[in-house]
Amino acid sequence: MTRYSAAAAAIMVIAASLSPSSFAFTSPAIAHLTRGSGTGTAKTSSLQAMNKRNKFNKQKDLAAKMAEAKRLRERGEAGDGGTVSAAEDNTSPPNAQLSDKEIKLRNDRKRFADMLENSMTSSNGDLGDGYYLTVEQENENADAVFRGISRLYEGDPAPSAPFTELLNIENGEPLGQGGMKRLLPWEGSKSASSSDFMIVVTDPRPKSVELRTAMKRLIGALSADLLAKCVVINTDTPAENRRFVKKNFSEDSGADKMTVLTDEKMDWMREYTALGEKRFSITMFILKEGRCEKIAREVEAEGMTETVKNAIRTMLR
Repeated sequence: MTRYSAAAAAIMVIAASLSPSSFAFTSPAIAHLTRGSGTGTAKTSSLQAMNKRNKFNKQKDLAAKMAEAKRLRERGEAGDGGTVSAAEDNTSPPNAQLSDKEIKLRNDRKRFADMLENSMTSSNGDLGDGYYLTVEQENENADAVFRGISRLYEGDPAPSAPFTELLNIENGEPLGQGGMKRLLPWEGSKSASSSDFMIVVTDPRPKSVELRTAMKRLIGALSADLLAKCVVINTDTPAENRRFVKKNFSEDSGADKMTVLTDEKMDWMREYTALGEKRFSITMFILKEGRCEKIAREVEAEGMTETVKNAIRTMLR
């Protein structure tokens, strides 16, 4: 795992020095704040202090999980006979040809350090501060890695084949190989460079109010160029999707720039692990050159625009 910065180390020291009781939101404390004792400023300051301590506690817990995962991983590697693959060899050139399995192994190794670094440097984790993941999303993702949840993570291969079975809402027909290649930049799309990216927003819930709200927000906030990179995938029938688009968007709204596709059997969503472990929700992917560059799970409709813009900004800088 990468070496912590001085600021990160300071956070760890402070977090370790605080007693467990100082982190807890006890009912008496909350009741005390809500009963009106003291001025409004004092209440706000107390609540902010408690929130700050709670964030330190989350950072400490995340650091412990990352350290334990690293220890278990290294112990497992010690029993592999000491062989080193191209994905493990730091001397391999960056453009070495790796299999999808080797790439996933390499990404697993990098992910722990990246998550810990991100969690230490973005303890506020607010979309308004330029982050594309909230603190809760970062912690959930780290917990999934720690528990070994099998799902796509950032940097993993983005399979092209599942796109062939998605339905075009205009004619109800599957995209097929030709439609898939026209849609995906890395598969030879004539309308985009092979190094271009695409934004995929998906939700398995039928007639999802959350997804429809997110679509309206994106169409109202993104430029025509970005909307042309947007693909929305849901489980509604092609006819239902056509009705929604016609009823809610005018011809000059820009909605025609966005691609809407149907995944009635949820095969694409299963392949891209977008069904969630606990509940259905919105997932946002940014795909580029056959890889999952950015992934945000359980995205709220109200924060969709900021999530997309911040993820693109983070990717391009």
